[in-house]
Amino acid sequence: MNQLQDIQKTLAQAERVAIFTHVNPDGDALGSAYAMQAALEFLGKKATVFLEKEPPERYAFLVEDYSLCGESDAFDVALALDCGSINRLGNLHPLYLQIGKKLVVDHHYATAPYGDIYFSDPNSAACCELVYDLIIGLCGRVPEKSLVPLYTGLSTDTGNFKFSNVTVKTFTVAAALLESGVKIRPITRRLYDTVKLSKLKFIGALADHVQLYNDGKIAVLACSDSFLAGFGLAFEDLEELPNTVLSIKGVEVSVIIKEKDADKLKVSLRCKENIDLALLAAQFGGGGHACASGFVTDASAQTITDELVTVISKQLEEFYAGTSK
Repeated sequence: MNQLQDIQKTLAQAERVAIFTHVNPDGDALGSAYAMQAALEFLGKKATVFLEKEPPERYAFLVEDYSLCGESDAFDVALALDCGSINRLGNLHPLYLQIGKKLVVDHHYATAPYGDIYFSDPNSAACCELVYDLIIGLCGRVPEKSLVPLYTGLSTDTGNFKFSNVTVKTFTVAAALLESGVKIRPITRRLYDTVKLSKLKFIGALADHVQLYNDGKIAVLACSDSFLAGFGLAFEDLEELPNTVLSIKGVEVSVIIKEKDADKLKVSLRCKENIDLALLAAQFGGGGHACASGFVTDASAQTITDELVTVISKQLEEFYAGTSK
């Protein structure tokens, strides 16, 4: 924990902090960023959240303001949150590097730590768990404006507390937020009980596009931009799609293949605690968590499907061979 304490000391001494997170931010990324911004402003500091583009509509209730660009000399410290690789900062990567002191707080497995002070705890269910500790160390309590962002991050990165990454610490932090006054029903209503009709129609159409392999244990969905456009949706509207496919009865590993940039595909992987997807993704230049990871490839959808089905089938075979001993 020495690095986290060093980060706390550096932030306590700073006056102007630039906050960054990964591209296409999810609830934990945005929750971490805005909880931290609120805490720093509570201490009288200037804190600016930088995002590549407008955040997903699903998380609009968290976002008060953000910047798309800035000048490095306007800040003393750069803080990257929930971002396991410097490349995941996207086009804000240069600005982060230009700021004098660079800090990182994360909860992913990382093969290439970055920044001047780097702290990551892959055992934490969400980066917001770590940001909670950081805020308590800085402020002595959680400021009111940090409560909703922190709870949002905890909830979304654990599937509303149903994933295997949940720990005693996760519930301890959630309980502390409740004790501090966070109202969870408005959050969960927005996150889990509100859906567009077009999204319901899209989910209904998935059955004709999902391909099953290895006796139904592996599900692959190649989800093109044109397929989404037919429903008026973007990938930002479908953050939970890998888990939706994983929920099909009998499926143990889901693979979502989507278009990223010209000639590149983004692959998202999910599993039911039977193989280590972080190690698997690392073989393809990516990373993440044991049950949720991903990577980017310039291979075709069919080529990467064939490669992944082969690798995953082998790992599942080894897993079941080990459990039968």
